[in-house]
Amino acid sequence: MDEHTLKNDLKVVGVVGAGTMGIGICEVAARYGQRVVLFDVNKASAEHAVGALHERLRKSAFKGKISKQEVKETIDRIQVVDDLAHFSSCDLVIEAIIEDLVIKQELFKRLEVITSSLALLATNTSSISITAIAAGMKDPSRLFGMHFFNPAPVMKLVEVIAGQQTNPEWLKQAKAICKYWKKVPVLAQSSPGFIVNRVARSYYGEPLKMMQEGLATFYHIDTVMTEAAGFRMGPFALMDLIGIDVNYAVSQTVYKAMFNDPRFRPSLIQGEMVAANTLGKKTKQGFYNHHEGAANPKVDYVHRDAQFNQLTVPEEETFFSEMFCDFEYNQRKWQGDKVIVSGCELRLSDGRLAKEVAAESEMPVCLVDLSFNYKKSKTINLCFSPEVNQFMKNRIVACFNQMGKNVLVTDDQPALIALRTIVMLINEAADAVFNGVCSAKDVDLSMRYGVNYPKGLLAFAEELGWGHVASTLENLHQWFGDDRYRLSPYIRHLSKPSREI
Repeated sequence: MDEHTLKNDLKVVGVVGAGTMGIGICEVAARYGQRVVLFDVNKASAEHAVGALHERLRKSAFKGKISKQEVKETIDRIQVVDDLAHFSSCDLVIEAIIEDLVIKQELFKRLEVITSSLALLATNTSSISITAIAAGMKDPSRLFGMHFFNPAPVMKLVEVIAGQQTNPEWLKQAKAICKYWKKVPVLAQSSPGFIVNRVARSYYGEPLKMMQEGLATFYHIDTVMTEAAGFRMGPFALMDLIGIDVNYAVSQTVYKAMFNDPRFRPSLIQGEMVAANTLGKKTKQGFYNHHEGAANPKVDYVHRDAQFNQLTVPEEETFFSEMFCDFEYNQRKWQGDKVIVSGCELRLSDGRLAKEVAAESEMPVCLVDLSFNYKKSKTINLCFSPEVNQFMKNRIVACFNQMGKNVLVTDDQPALIALRTIVMLINEAADAVFNGVCSAKDVDLSMRYGVNYPKGLLAFAEELGWGHVASTLENLHQWFGDDRYRLSPYIRHLSKPSREI
């Protein structure tokens, strides 16, 4: 379906539900020329939502982002109705109501009767099975998912989700519509959490587990994940923004739907916070204090002015050693096969403790946490083996300080913070592909455009090295003895060298 065909065939879009997502979808369709029919069980709420949209667009026009004419045309295209019967003229209907299976089933039973048999029917559900919703319909092949991300007018990603009986032709048309709206569509099979909410669980679950284990504070973890690893927002700040209750509910839903798979195990910490009604920004208190003028804890960076007398960098540049290659200082730089600062070897963590690595090394060891881009990172997170004396520590910290980086020191722990979290994300992305939920291309697009990750997870794993990902996960599995860290066969296959024939 090309753009010209869409202009002719997609004239009226129906939206059920005038909440944040519903009104956002209305804006998307209306901005691209479709007439929008909006229904909510509370008509006054729908009218208020359109009024709020009008005000937001007026502010955008005042800032010069859109014209006043565009504002008028967009609002004029949205019609609030008080009866679903008005949806009889719709070419596409998108439901964005409460996450309740029975209520959604009842809605689509009515919509398939009201609308033309050629009208596309979509649900914006973020967690309920498309197959289960469609089971209540006479023709379940008509239903598919169109999962937008908040805010819908801004976020590029739309998950187009196939139920077990969805007509493939409707999926093709849905993807074409998304592209017409300048969105990035990805195709997923109906499964718990679809792509983003499945893969991203580790971004919350693993930091929560580290905090519960007493390995680091929430603000230390957030700083590592943003300033060192390169994520836009730390997991705890993000949970506060989403709402602890919402995040916890999604975790519980996915965990139950995945038959209590330990990779999706909800956090006891979140359960306690929900019980205490400390839900994040909306209650002014979550992990952080959101009251006006409140002071929140900050990490203690380590700074040293020591003069280090040796820096050895491998002649052959690696993913880890590249950050040292352009570093110039007033001492001599040697070449070798390791990164060494003042008699201490620096390595990217592989999921073992620093003391374990040092036991097989010829010298003391400093392990460095993972970053999507070491050259651009503001901060480096380190841990040391017991043999690293204060003299060495001072010179290693000074080296990174002279490279323009802040330094954080974490207790010796398996895979540190960023590496542990990222390999769990990679493992889940890989397992989604292995289990036929989506393609490798689409899982990477989903995490880049749905949750703004710095890079696609599988593309980054290729850059880092599948063998390193595999060994880190296997070391974590051995350390914890928890099936949560079991290695996806997808990674196992890619990390093994091919046998010669």
